[in-house]
Amino acid sequence: MKNSSNYNEIHPTAKIGDNVILGKYNKIGKNVVIEGFKGINGKIKIGDCNIINDNTRILAGENGIYVGDWNIFHNNMLVMGEKKMLIGHNCWFGQNTILDSSGGLEIGSGVRVGMYSQIWTHVASGELIEGCTLFGKRKTIIKDNVWLVGSCIVSSGVVLGEKSIYLIGSNITKSTDSNKVYAGSPAKLIDKLNFYNPITLKEKYEMMLEWVKEFSETRSDIEYSSLEGVIKITSKKNSNEIILIVLDELKELDLQTSVFSLKTKTYTKRLTNLERDFYSYIFDHKARFIPNKSK
Repeated sequence: MKNSSNYNEIHPTAKIGDNVILGKYNKIGKNVVIEGFKGINGKIKIGDCNIINDNTRILAGENGIYVGDWNIFHNNMLVMGEKKMLIGHNCWFGQNTILDSSGGLEIGSGVRVGMYSQIWTHVASGELIEGCTLFGKRKTIIKDNVWLVGSCIVSSGVVLGEKSIYLIGSNITKSTDSNKVYAGSPAKLIDKLNFYNPITLKEKYEMMLEWVKEFSETRSDIEYSSLEGVIKITSKKNSNEIILIVLDELKELDLQTSVFSLKTKTYTKRLTNLERDFYSYIFDHKARFIPNKSK
């Protein structure tokens, strides 16, 4: 394992293979296993600030598993498969969830998967020699901000549209549209049901300003200001640690200044104490941002 050991919290009972590359500030719980699948040690790359809770197993085939930042894997999960698995940023997976990449699995950012859900990329049952046709491997794609409420099953080969929502117990057997709500077994579209309201940039700014105010009230070691569409948060312990929340985009000032853009929903990742504390405060359900790839 390649590990930034001074930054990660790894329980001594966790088993992490030599094929694993860990970023910084990850928390790995009791009896977690992260290693190869069926004797094949494909690369497993895990980004920064992820939480992998007790008894979860992550097993990669030759094409590997790649995980972004700020994801939460709850207890007793099984993550496995021969083909490549990609998981973005800011995802949440409930306990006892299964993620299978036998046929290839791609999960976007901001995806929420409720407990006891199963996401499959293959099907196999009776013997081929006996003429059984129930066998196949197909890539499954779950796009950004999908929500599987809980106890959902996703069949192999489907594409779930961005911001689509699946009510509890849904069995998704066909590809779906973006910004729609589905329920049932098999899952069907529920007309006239929508869980998203349009919000302007100005409204987003006002919401962020209120959350910054709430955040500052829990901390005596920071201060904030708002002027001309820019919210500034500064650490009193280290005045070089600064967060700027802007409507559009702003070039970073130095390596300890984190810039959050409301327009692009991206930020310049610095991993300072202030940035990690603030992002931990907002990312659960208030606001989630993606690291700016150009930085």
